[in-house]
This record gives sequence, structure tokens and C-alpha cells, in this order.
Amino acid sequence: MRRTQMMTALATLAALAAGGLMLAIFSRQGTAQESGPPAMEILASGFRIEFGILEKEPTLWEGEVSVSGGEVLRLDLWEPGADGKVDGARFSVRAGGPGKKKQAGLPQLFATIRAPAGAEVELKTNHGTARFRPSALSPAQSTAILDGAARAWRTAPALRITEAGRDEGFPAAAAAPDGTVWIAYTAYRPGAPLDEKAIEARRFDTLEPAGNGDSVLVMSYDGRTWSAPTEATEQLAGAWRPAVAVDGRGQVWVTWSQQRGGNWDLYQRRFDPKTRQWAPLQRLTEDPGADVNVVAARDAKGNVWWVWQAWRGDNFDILAASSLQPGAAPAVVADTPANEWSPAICSDPAGNVYVAWDSYAAGNYDVFLRRLNPPGEQVAVADTAYYEARPSMACDGAGRVWVAYEEDAVNWGKDYATGDRNRPVENLGAPLYLNRRIRVKVMAGEQRLVPAQDPREAFGELRERPASLPRLAVDGAGGVWLLFRHHARFTRAGEVWSSSVTHFDGRRWAPAEPLAASDNVLDVRPALAPWRREALLAIYPSDGRMRAEPGPVEDNLFAAILTAPAAQPPRLAPDASPRPDAPAVHPSEREDVARMRAYRIEAGGKRYRLLRGEFHRHTEYTSHRDQDGGLEEMWRYGLDGAAMDWIGNGDHDNGYGREYAWWVIQKVTDIFHHPPHFVPPFTYERSVVYPNGHRNVMFARRGIRPLPRGGLPGTAEEGAPDTKLLYAYLRHFGGICSVHTSATNMGTDWRDNDPQLEPVVEIYQGHRHNYEHSGAPRSAAPETQIGGYQPAGFVWNAWARGHRLGVQSSSDHVSTHMSYAVAIAEAASREALLDAFRRRHTYGATDNIVLDVRAGDHLMGDEFTSSEPVRLRVRAVGTGPIRRVVVIKNNGYVYETAPRSQQVDFTWQDVNTPAEPRQAPSSLHFYYVRLEQEDGQLAWSSPIWVRYQ
Repeated sequence: MRRTQMMTALATLAALAAGGLMLAIFSRQGTAQESGPPAMEILASGFRIEFGILEKEPTLWEGEVSVSGGEVLRLDLWEPGADGKVDGARFSVRAGGPGKKKQAGLPQLFATIRAPAGAEVELKTNHGTARFRPSALSPAQSTAILDGAARAWRTAPALRITEAGRDEGFPAAAAAPDGTVWIAYTAYRPGAPLDEKAIEARRFDTLEPAGNGDSVLVMSYDGRTWSAPTEATEQLAGAWRPAVAVDGRGQVWVTWSQQRGGNWDLYQRRFDPKTRQWAPLQRLTEDPGADVNVVAARDAKGNVWWVWQAWRGDNFDILAASSLQPGAAPAVVADTPANEWSPAICSDPAGNVYVAWDSYAAGNYDVFLRRLNPPGEQVAVADTAYYEARPSMACDGAGRVWVAYEEDAVNWGKDYATGDRNRPVENLGAPLYLNRRIRVKVMAGEQRLVPAQDPREAFGELRERPASLPRLAVDGAGGVWLLFRHHARFTRAGEVWSSSVTHFDGRRWAPAEPLAASDNVLDVRPALAPWRREALLAIYPSDGRMRAEPGPVEDNLFAAILTAPAAQPPRLAPDASPRPDAPAVHPSEREDVARMRAYRIEAGGKRYRLLRGEFHRHTEYTSHRDQDGGLEEMWRYGLDGAAMDWIGNGDHDNGYGREYAWWVIQKVTDIFHHPPHFVPPFTYERSVVYPNGHRNVMFARRGIRPLPRGGLPGTAEEGAPDTKLLYAYLRHFGGICSVHTSATNMGTDWRDNDPQLEPVVEIYQGHRHNYEHSGAPRSAAPETQIGGYQPAGFVWNAWARGHRLGVQSSSDHVSTHMSYAVAIAEAASREALLDAFRRRHTYGATDNIVLDVRAGDHLMGDEFTSSEPVRLRVRAVGTGPIRRVVVIKNNGYVYETAPRSQQVDFTWQDVNTPAEPRQAPSSLHFYYVRLEQEDGQLAWSSPIWVRYQ
């Protein structure tokens, strides 16, 4: 739909809005099925205490909290260590010593209490007793207690509002006209536990769970208690990011994405709070492209508006709909030839409805805004060469639109590798997350403004860390709130992030304070709703990994009430953001990608195409530190930054084997599955130390859980029992695997190989090195290697043992745009991709290089018998002048040419087939080609194996 149609559709919705409220009328109703926890009260205050400030050695702190005229509702220990525990109002933790420095962090006690204003807290410990009034504490400046051995702050109270047993996430919130707050969220019911004894016996049935899936649940908060949850979904399914809105009549509209028949569409139900009944389920979209990330808002007349991200044709657009016109075709908000992402919506008191989103139309992400009602032109919120994405928005009482978004460096997702003094690198691009920061803009009519103070000035020490996923809201008194995510530890080690919150009083942002119990993975987006006057209700999932939570890791929803003094009218200034230059890293990248997508190989009566991707890309689930970004960043990189044809998740066990993490990754992989344009397989990394080896696993079908790790190395002669178990698992489920970082402490000495199940090896990764052989271009050396040096793991050693291994290249951590696994496939599908890897019809490259190596009708990776010396046909098209092409036979260099041009097309015939010093066993010979460009870019073909008769 082009611009004229777009504006007509929006105008139709606006005209209906002017006429008043029109809602769909349903002929049949269902009764709500209520279940879950009893109602839970939030009428509380909170504080936090940090211990171990004066101790020079690790010291045990134990004690009890009591409240005059009140009670302790919840205690949490942050960074509890091995000894930390909580039992009701009692706690114990070891603090101080060498790790007491700010950079390492100190344990903190978070308390949520219910008590009258001015109540006194008594903290009895084995180091003395302290008494204080939480109301007298500051959220920003600490108060010394216990003679300076500890310090205290006031915090927003937080209470868990869901029960154990399911993983809850992706909350949305909306305030009803009567002030009730409604939330919608997903709840995952796990399958049966893994039977590890059966798995060890090679019975793998429990690795394909049954009876698991999502529900979409709804709860409400009336100011004193939370209602029990009621289910919007009619059965367990795959559900994604619900939205909730309450219309002018008090009807609750719940909308979500659900997968049926392989397609993600929007579904909706309407709930009547008076009768406690659900209207029948409605399907809002039917296009074969995914409809996801829906958001909703109520306008001043009580109408409900929805905006979402929709795959149409070959890319994502932004679409809109309204309760004014049930059943009408969606209106198009944005539909450039590029991908549009992350819609946000808000409405103002005058009846205007606005949507914001980000777009890759300029070859980098920019944030735009459009008025839906009445329809307006698209305007830029942020359109520089920086990465500008993932907006959150809110309208204030004066009709201004506040937009917060993420900003990152120019040339995001382009050429980047990890370097140090032993391995200097020149990075022309930027990684996916290391430079992340938050910006806030204010759109007032045609003016683009900024708050008088940059909110990052209120972040304190957090300003030195990446900050992302901003969430904006305006409370009932006009105060603007900003929540954001950051790593939870001072060291930034591990995979745990938390939220902090600040409030704009019209002049300055309040010092950021932590949001209690907000520890989780990175991509957590608290749902926000105004609560009464000068307050905000925040709902968010927490998995408890930073706290002394008993039992298995599980996501549960928490609620916090945020309060602040009334804000003054905001002081704003014209936007003077810098507009940096961004020299193109790859000026001809679009043409390079188009050339690879158009290239066809005809051989043996079949026609093949090139599918570019990788399946060793880490995200928030196993990034090891604050470096790789959220799961969505992987998909943005695959679709936009690198313009790939497929990409596979490389997280360890899809989140260290946790079922809920695996479920989320599996769902999202299906959301982005849009053949023939993008065909991501189901993948994960399974990591067992040398000599077993780290491997990346690939399946063409969904629903197979990662194989638990063993680790028994066995012997070089007999092989590793754990690897043989992996091969049995892959054979059972139809998957394959690929060793990576082979010449490191994560690698292998090649004691195991099954060519049907492990057909390829990651010969190169951008995060580290080329593992072809010592001395090869970009090869590993003891002084440059990250993760240890094990030269027995060079790939030449595998080929010398007779292993039939093709090659591929993938990124691992941090590195971008210099690792490509190229499959020579018969079709653009998951099944054809896996088949290409199984046949070793693959090559690895550091850029968008075409490499076509054949022997007659045999492709790279093939094995055949011949009575004549092999004749190789080598064709290549580089992204720049090609400096050198070498032919390698049986681990020896046998031919070299220096074309000094961008294209290569030559034939080489082996004229010497007798036994050679490093030839493969028997009469089997193997040949492969390596290409080297003048700019250092490389490509490696998979070998061709020839048995001479």
C-alpha cells in the first residue's frame, strides 16, 4: 500500500473516531475461567541496605527486620553469594573483604514492608541494631547506619503478584476510566521434566516435550488487591507480546500474536468486568506473514487503537486498526522497502493518537512518528547516522509527545572484531550492543525538543554501562517517568540485567534508583500505567537470579508503585543533537548481496542457490558479560545489518538448558521464518571442553530441547562417550552439528567424527581466528588466541585423519559482519539448508564473496571415484580485488594464482596423483580452495574428495 492509500485508510479511521464510539457486537459470550493465586495487596513501602562497607575480610552478617505497627512483606538479598539466604524476616549473608570494592559490588538487602506513614524499622544484626524511618530515607543519597558499616536508601516497594509453577512474561498494562489497572501477560506451562537416565540410555523422548505452551492471562488491580488471573486464550499455544486497552465503556480488549498452522496472526478477545465474561475469540489478521509486537491505546473518546509490526511481501511494515471499524483491512502506517520495527503508541487529552517506530530505510535505524487520528505526515524523531531504534512514547497533558529510544554508534553491525595489544584490529564498524545509550526527545507540533537536562546525567555510575530498552510514562500529575535496563553487576559479568527508574520534575531528572526485584535477562520491558495522582504502577517479570530465591529459576511478575512529588511544567530546549558522518564500510554492499542472491549453480541436473548466514551468534541468554545485546538484536543484525538469508541462535543450550529460555528462542525463530526470503533453522551451542569440543547444533524442525551436557572425554582411540551420545541424539532427531574454535580449550583433537551427523567445521570466526592451520591467514597463535591454544585442533589435522568435514564461518561473541556460512542449497527452505550442510555443500567467508568450486558435476563437499586426475573449475566474485587464490591438496599447497581483479574463473588439473607426504589415507585425495582479497577478506571452499582407481 502506497502513501495515498495509507492516508485514505487513516482518514477513514479518523472520521469514524469523530462520530463517537463504535464497538464490535458479539453474538455469543463465554464465562471467564478464573484460577491462580489469591488476591495480593500492595499497600507498602520499601528500603534497601548495603552491608560490608568497613570489613577488610569476608564477614558474616545475619539479622532480622521488624516494623513498628506493621509487617515485613518480603525480603530479597541482592548478590547473596553462596552463603546468603532469607527466611521470612530473617537473613544472613557474607559481605566485605577483597570483593567489597565498588567495582565488585556488595550484597544488598531489599525490603518491602506494610506500615503506617512514619513507622520505624528495627534492624537487629550480629553487628548491632539500627533504627530508622523509611520515609526519612532518600532514594538517591544513602544514609549511614550501624556506625558506617552499612548504608540505607528508600526504594519503591515491589511484590510478587503471580504464583510459582509457570513462567510469566511480556506484560502490558492499561488504566480503565474508573482507575482500575488491567494487565495482560503470557504464562508458559512447562512440559514434563527431562529423564536424564533415559537420555543416557539413548532414549530421547523427553527431549521433545508435550503438554507445554503459553496462555494469555489477565489480572486487575483496584488499589488494594490484585484479582485472580483469568485466561484469554482458549488453549495452550505459542503466544507473543499481548496488548491490553480499556475502552470508554470499561470493556477490556486483549490482543496478542498466536501461531496456528505455522503462521503468526493477531487474535483478540473482549472481557466484560461486570459480568466476568469473555466475548468469543476473534482473528484479526490472516496474511501469511507474521503479525507481531502489537500495542494498544484508548483515545479521548474511548475508542481503542492497535498498531503492530507485520511481515508483508519481503519485509516488515507497521499497520494499524481501530475498534471503530471492526473487520476492516488494516491501515498502513509505514511500508518502505526496508524493515520497520518496534511500534509504540500513545494518545493525548485532545483525542490525537500517535505511533512511533524505527526503520532501516536509510541503511541505519531511525525513529519516526506519525499521527494516526487525525492522520498526519510522518516526521523524524531521530534520523542521524547513529543507530536509533526501539522507541517508547507517552503524551503529556499539553499534547506534547515524549519519545525515548536507544542510540548506538554509526555503522552498527558492520565489520567489528575483538582486539587487544597482541591482536590489533582496525574496526570500521560497531558491534551490536557495547555502545548502547538512551536519548529522550519531545515532539511539540513541528518542534523537536529535548528536556533541559539529559537523563543520562541522572544515571550516576550506570552512565558508564550500556543502557537500553527505555520505557516512558506520564503520571496523573504530568510527571514524566523513565525506566531503563542495564547490567545488574558492577563487573558486568554474567547474563543478568535489572531496571532503574528516574523522574523528570520539569527541570531535572531525579538520580536513578534501582527497581526492586527486576533481575532477569536483558529484554524486559516493564508495563507502566498511571496510578492515581503523582504515581505510576510498574509490572515486570523477574527470574530471581541475583537474589536468594529458592528452587529453580522461574519468571514471575512483580508490581511496584512509583511515586514522586508533582512536576513543574517541563523546561525544554531545541534539539541540537550531533549529526555524525558515517563513511560507508562497504559502499557496494547492496550490490554484493544482490549478486550472491542471484547467483545460480547448475550441476548434475540440479540448480542451486547461495544462502548466507551463520549459527554461532550469542545473545543476552549466554553473552557471559554485557556485550552481545538482546535476542531481537540478533534478528535485526541478520535481516538488516548483514542482510543474511538465514541466521541461527548460538546461545549455550538455548539459555543454559532452561526450558523457558529455549521456548522463547524457538518461538522467535518461527516469528522470523518467512521463506524464501529468510529461513532461520533451530540451533544452539553445546559446549564441552577440550578434547570433546564445543559444537553448534542445527535442526530443520521445531520442538527439540538441547541435549544435557556430559563431558567424559574418553580416549583418543575410542572417542568421547559424550560426543557419541550427541551423535545418537542427532541421528534420532535428524539434526547435525559443527565443531567450532577447534584449536582452543573449547576445541577437540578430532577423536570423534560422524560425517552424516557432523559434516562441517567452523573454520573461522570473527571473534577469534582462522583454525585452518598454523601460519594460515588470520590463524591462531599462542599469544593472540582467546580461550587457550590447542594446536591439535587445527582443521588440517582432522583432514589428515580422513575426516570428511566441509567448512563454514560464524561470529560467536561481539564480532559482526565478517563471518558467513554459505550454503549451496537447492531451495530457500530450512530443509534445503540442512540438506546442504549435511552434504557439505558449504563454504566460509569473511565477506559477501561468491565462491564456486566444482569438479565436473560434483560440488564442493562431494566425494566421488575417478580414474582420471581431477579437474577443478574455480569461479569467484569478490567484494574487492582478489590478491591470491590457492589450491590445497592433501594439506599441501599445489597451485597459486594472483589475479589482481575482482573476478576469477580458471580451471586447474591435478597432474600428480601418486602418494605424497601428507596425503589422506589409502588412495583418497582431497582438494580445496582459499581466496584472499587485497583488503584481507577471505573465503574457504569445502574440500572435494576423490578416490582414484
